[in-house]
This record gives sequence, structure tokens and C-alpha cells, in this order.
Amino acid sequence: MSKTPEPAGSHAGVAAYRFDNRLDGPVLSHHERWDEMAAAHTGFRSTVADGYWVITDGPAVQAALQDWRTFSSRSVTVLNADPSFLWIPEMLDPPAHTTWRRLLGRYFSPSSVAAREPEARQVAGELIDALRERGGADVLDEFARRFPTLIFMRLMGLPEDDLELFLAWTHDLLHLSYDEDPDGSRQLSTMRAVSAYFDEQIALRRGSPRDDLLSHAMTWTIDGEPIGDRDLHAFCLLMFQAGFDTVPISVGWALYHFATHPEQRAEIVADPSLIATGIEEILRVYSFVVPARKATRDVEIGGCPVRAGEMVMLPLTVTNRDPERYDHPLDVDLHRKATNHVAFGSGPHRCLGSHLARLELNVAVEEWHRRIPDYRVAPGQELRAHGNMYGLKSLRLEW
Repeated sequence: MSKTPEPAGSHAGVAAYRFDNRLDGPVLSHHERWDEMAAAHTGFRSTVADGYWVITDGPAVQAALQDWRTFSSRSVTVLNADPSFLWIPEMLDPPAHTTWRRLLGRYFSPSSVAAREPEARQVAGELIDALRERGGADVLDEFARRFPTLIFMRLMGLPEDDLELFLAWTHDLLHLSYDEDPDGSRQLSTMRAVSAYFDEQIALRRGSPRDDLLSHAMTWTIDGEPIGDRDLHAFCLLMFQAGFDTVPISVGWALYHFATHPEQRAEIVADPSLIATGIEEILRVYSFVVPARKATRDVEIGGCPVRAGEMVMLPLTVTNRDPERYDHPLDVDLHRKATNHVAFGSGPHRCLGSHLARLELNVAVEEWHRRIPDYRVAPGQELRAHGNMYGLKSLRLEW
């Protein structure tokens, strides 16, 4: 992947590029590309597929995320303005979205999340202990992906014997390159398998409820009516994608950062109280989520003349690495006073699971450095990142 997309002329007087965010590339190349595009434009047109708008002005991105009336979540995929699928509550707008947020709120509140800390520390500790004597590992496969996925499977009441299956599904749904799946058939096949799995889980809970989030959701009512299987299925699909990918990516970036910044690693080992700020800074600097919205009316944003029905890409990294917003925005600063980033989004769709994500990230980094304080990136590997959601594809560390 080249750092800067190839120019493709202009569209309605705005620069146009053949910009494909799905392509993978060398480590940090996606972030560097966004820095370059944000320095050159406030927005541009991608000519990929049917085309879509890309906003690269930090304040405009945040404003769009907060304006759900103009920028709807009915579609959150720039290449599909009229999806046949539904993820609940992500692809709902208020007031339906608000109702689901209230139902889910107590499960992801600060107090509910805090109650899960002992379990999280136990799971993290057991996984790290299994690695300590090996002297090295691909820490994404062996730890970063397993730890939060196990916590989330327990929350949803899913059998832990299915962990390997879930890890494989997550990869095929979210991280296949174009070369690996040019016609999308592998991704579609995986989505069908995931859908069938959750149909089975819903049927099992209908017959025999348990003490888990999925069973509890079956007892909820909206406007006096119980939630049907179709909406429960859409809810499960969203929870699957939200719960099994974002935290593993963040854990991977945290371990990469401290492996490549030994002076900061020494600081957090000597003073673990710095880890909390370090996590916020890593979330900001290594932002990897790229939301999309569908315009409900004609509007100009970032200099782009967006028409009703068109898709708009809103990369969080251009806000979180904005030099107008932060001093030395590309640096992780363990002593930064203001860490008010938008790595969890902004507006009504701000990540509902942010408290759980923060707990898992802090626990992962604390427990890792308690057990393996000195480590480095193993030589001889080419570090690359996925497109779409910029997580490392693999990361071998040695200690």
C-alpha cells in the first residue's frame, strides 16, 4: 500500500483519489497516510466502487459524529449505503438507539465493569503465566486476542470451548485482504456461519435461560413488547464484532509501543500508576476505528458537497492526531494532562463498552509488565497492519 493514494482528478471541485481503506500495509503506514491527507485536505472523494466522501478535518469529523440527524447510522459501511443486514444498537438512530442503550447501560456501567476486575486479572494472569517460560511468542495470537475474547464470551454466556472458532471467524470477517477474498465470498460464508451459530444460541436460551447477557436480553421489553429473535440476532452480531476485535487490536498496539519504547516501558514498570495515562495516549495515537455514516440531507462538510443518501467516512485518527488539538500529537506522553480523545467515538453512538475496554486494557498492560517487564520485538519479521481496522497482523516478542 502506498502512503498516499493515487490522484483520480476531482469530483464537484473536490480532490478525488482511488482511496481504498481495506488495503493492508507496513506498520503505522495507515496512520501516516491519514496525517498526510489531513495536512493536504479537509476532505476528498474516494472513487472506489460507487464512491464516497472522506472527511479529514478533525473538528468536522467530531461534529458529524455528534449530528445523528444529518449523518445517520442506518449504514456504517462506506461501500454499502443500503445494507441488507442490521447490527443493534450500532445501526439504529435515536430514539430506538437510545432505548437499547438504556437497556444495555447497567451491564457496561463503571460499577458493573469494576465488579469484573478480579476475573479479568485471573484470566490475563493465567494466559501470561503460560507464556513466561517460553521466552517469546506471537503475543497477538497467544494473548492479545484471547484475553478480551474470553472475557466477552463469559459475559455473553458462550461456551469457552468455542474460542478457537471465534478467533477464526473474527479474522475472516474483519481482517481478510482483498487478495485473500476478492469477491467477498469467504467473508459472506463466515457471516452465515456466525448467524447460524447465534440462531442456535438464541434457541438454546429460549428453552433454558441462563445468567448471562443474552438470556437477560430475552426478558427485556420495548414499548411493552418482548424483543423478537430477529432483533436479538442483530444484537448478537453487533456484540460479536464489537467485543472480539477492538480490545485485542488495542492490546497489540500497547505491547508494540512499549516494546519499541524501552525508556517508557521502564517508567511504567517503576511506576505502574502511569499505565492509565499511557493507555489513553495509546488509544489516541494509534486510533484505528474509521466510522462511516449516511447523509440524510444535502450538506457541506470538510469542503465536500455531500448529497442525501451518500456515504461519508469519518476517521477518528485525524481528530486524535490533530496538531491544532494536541501538542506533539504523534507522541505517546505518559505525563500528558489532557487526554480527551475520541478513540471511542463521539455523540450518541460513543462506544457503550468503553469502561470494559479500559478495564481490560489496563489489566492487560499491568499484568503483563508484572510478569514480563523486559521484552523486545523479535528480529526478522515484517510488521504489517490490517486495512479497515488498523490492527497489527502479527507481533512476535521475545524476552
